[in-house]
Amino acid sequence: MVLVVLSYFLFQLYFDFFLNFDPSNNNAHFLQNLIQNNAAVIFLGAIFMFLFIILLSMLNYSIPVIYMDLYDKNKGNNFETKDILNVFKSKFGRIIVFFLGLIFLITPLLMFLFVLLILLCFILIGIPMLLFFIPAAVSWITLSFYEYFNHDKGFFESLGNGFKHLKNQFFPNVGALMIMYIIIQISMSVFTIIPYMFGMASMLTSTQNGGPINSDSLSTVKIMLTIVMVISMLMSYVLNNLLLVNQGLVYYSRREYNENISSQDSIDLIGSE
Repeated sequence: MVLVVLSYFLFQLYFDFFLNFDPSNNNAHFLQNLIQNNAAVIFLGAIFMFLFIILLSMLNYSIPVIYMDLYDKNKGNNFETKDILNVFKSKFGRIIVFFLGLIFLITPLLMFLFVLLILLCFILIGIPMLLFFIPAAVSWITLSFYEYFNHDKGFFESLGNGFKHLKNQFFPNVGALMIMYIIIQISMSVFTIIPYMFGMASMLTSTQNGGPINSDSLSTVKIMLTIVMVISMLMSYVLNNLLLVNQGLVYYSRREYNENISSQDSIDLIGSE
């Protein structure tokens, strides 16, 4: 709810400025003067927004992991929202460490590999590799976070174990993730295209009647664009949880499989020692 309200007012300010901006008028240097006269406030506001987005992303990324962990430990959903928040606060430090490692270590590596695959597209071999690269990277990071969160292991050890989980069932895992991506994109398109079409229809109707676009049409377009942006952001946070749940099912199925194998190996060793 906080995200929706904050996003609505931010996008309203954004569209208020750009839809009313006239380079040929006296407000051509409005943005430059605004930045020069309020540099400190804008800088602090940008830092606040950056930290807020990071915290919100951490919370959004962690809640499905915490939920599935509590569901597994309690053998059902007999826990409350405060239990999820308590776990998040108790492991907040470890979550920060994982995100810092992800931002400063893993992201540059993935960007380098992404650029390399784009270059390989010129010899065609990079095209199929690029199609699998993004879901494979997302799966690797998510499985590593499950491993890191549930077993209190180190950052690099969790990355190694996450890569093993990904490698053991690479094509089924990546294929399921690609299907989830397609479902998410279709769902987001359905939720955002309707208000966007209404806004564009209002603008086209105004221009066909002759004369410049009136303030009512601009207001309608502004509201519709704001709704589209807010819905897109909200739906991306909600639907991305499906990806985390999908990878959680993969993680717990692999863990159950490995634990059964180790149990069977222990039984086979009985009497042989």
